[in-house]
Amino acid sequence: MIVNSVKKMHARRNPGLVVSSTAFSQPFSPSMNSASFLSPRLASHRVLLEATSPPPSPSLPSLIPRHGKKPSSASHSRLVKRLLIACCGVTIIVWLGIRHLYSERRTWADRYTSDGSNEYEMVGDSFLPSDPSAVIVTDKKENPKWTVSIPESYEFPLKPAHYREICKQSMELSQHLTENGKSHTKRSMSYYSEDPYYMDVREAQEQGLLPKPKPHRNREMDDGLTPGEEDGMIVCKRSLTYAMETVDAGLGNTLMAMWMSYGLAMKEGRAWFYDDTRWPYGKYSTYFTPPPAAGCLPPPKSEIVPCPHNARHIVVSPALITHTFGHAFNYEFEDARKMEVQRQHKIFELARVGYEDLFTLREDDASYVKQRAQKLYEPVREAGGMSIGMHVRRGDRHPYEFQYSKDYLPLDRYVDTARDIFLSRLGNSTKSKKTNAKLATEIEARHTSSKMVLASDDPDVYPDPEMGAAQRVQDRIILASKTTLEKTAPKTNPYIDEISGWEGGFFKDVFWSLGQPRTNANDAASAGHEVTQEGSRQAMELRELVGRAYLMDLAVLAQADAVVCTVSSLGCRLMAVMMGWESAIEQGNWKNVDGMFEWRGIMW
Repeated sequence: MIVNSVKKMHARRNPGLVVSSTAFSQPFSPSMNSASFLSPRLASHRVLLEATSPPPSPSLPSLIPRHGKKPSSASHSRLVKRLLIACCGVTIIVWLGIRHLYSERRTWADRYTSDGSNEYEMVGDSFLPSDPSAVIVTDKKENPKWTVSIPESYEFPLKPAHYREICKQSMELSQHLTENGKSHTKRSMSYYSEDPYYMDVREAQEQGLLPKPKPHRNREMDDGLTPGEEDGMIVCKRSLTYAMETVDAGLGNTLMAMWMSYGLAMKEGRAWFYDDTRWPYGKYSTYFTPPPAAGCLPPPKSEIVPCPHNARHIVVSPALITHTFGHAFNYEFEDARKMEVQRQHKIFELARVGYEDLFTLREDDASYVKQRAQKLYEPVREAGGMSIGMHVRRGDRHPYEFQYSKDYLPLDRYVDTARDIFLSRLGNSTKSKKTNAKLATEIEARHTSSKMVLASDDPDVYPDPEMGAAQRVQDRIILASKTTLEKTAPKTNPYIDEISGWEGGFFKDVFWSLGQPRTNANDAASAGHEVTQEGSRQAMELRELVGRAYLMDLAVLAQADAVVCTVSSLGCRLMAVMMGWESAIEQGNWKNVDGMFEWRGIMW
């Protein structure tokens, strides 16, 4: 109705314009020609209109297919096929992965569960690491804990790098579990504070979180066990094993750490064992008699861990010195109520316990030390004199005193200090009402019978005029200099330097190069680290001679009435322990000439 009225109205206003009814009945398309809406009279002017107007805009795609054709579905089918193939591939991969994980986890659970019914899993992974590591486990109460995993394929002791890495990982895991734990209380950092998130290796094995060790006898680490003594014995409840290895070649560091570890084990109620697998000086039995028997068997190697200290079975090695005898150890054992060296009394006593039980030289060396001490000291004591030992350390060990930190202390300082000790003791013993004549006679007699005894790592110190009448402490094994050797073994070829002696003292590079057929010193030093007990027999024999000479020097010198030495030397601090706290510290028979420093145990 409305359309018809519109038609009539347009017809009256424009008689020449004819509007078709179909023009409004079909939808408008941009492709429609504008001439469809023009009358025949206006259509004749189309050419003029088209000539002056710009070209028509390109047509937009029509939503209705032209010419009645259906849209092509080839592109859609290809897309569908690709999606189906991708979904099938992802499904297969996921299925294979889940099947593999399930089978591995089930195998691990069947092998490493305590009774076959309870299953425990590793946090974050169901596989144990292939290297010794600290790992996080989930106990039967679903609580996260950390422990130490040492694969069965690794021999004891582990490399120092492994021990350092395990302790580093354990600190990180413990901190992580503490931060994520239910209680955020501040952790105690004392030496004997127990980590609530640590699970001992044996407990983890019993719960199936770690593999149980194979049922075989652990490698013997205690030569004190007789062949029949292990029958019926059980594994120790708690133990400390000292790994005898060193990177600085010095024997003094090994002795001090060994005595300290033994004393610590006795205080904590642990059995003590040693391991000399990688000791560059050879076998423990080459120098000492067997230590006191532990009364129980060493633990399996997988249970011996470097940290934490509250573990049932721990190991102490040079790689762990700062962990075992670091700041926490000093805070625990130093006496904060006292001053200077008196603070070290408890630490001194730990080392003293180790010395008393472990420092027993092998039979022939012990017999020589006894005879040598009697020959040197008995006549002096019978005549009322005084014996004063002097230990002169040179080589690669320099004094703490700044003035001589790049050099060595002058020898006259040792002699002057020994003279001061003699005069002070003589003055204390002659405070009486004796006449001047009797007093002079007594002083002369005591002075004549007194003796100075000398031990040094530098052979050229003994004939030095500064030492005066000082007598060599022992002559069973002597380290000779090149000058001395040339007198007894002249050159066969004047153009080749065939003789090399022990020059200037103990140097680690010289030690590592002993017995090595090298001409370059650097090559010899680097190759020496690779020499083990199964290596060059000649090298091991030379190292054994050096070690035995060092031990006999200390054993004879420590029996003197007083000792003068430098605290920067380990041998000096060892002799204080050998003399005892009362004699060395309280009575002042141990004198340090290297500055104002006092006795200390392990220094790092």
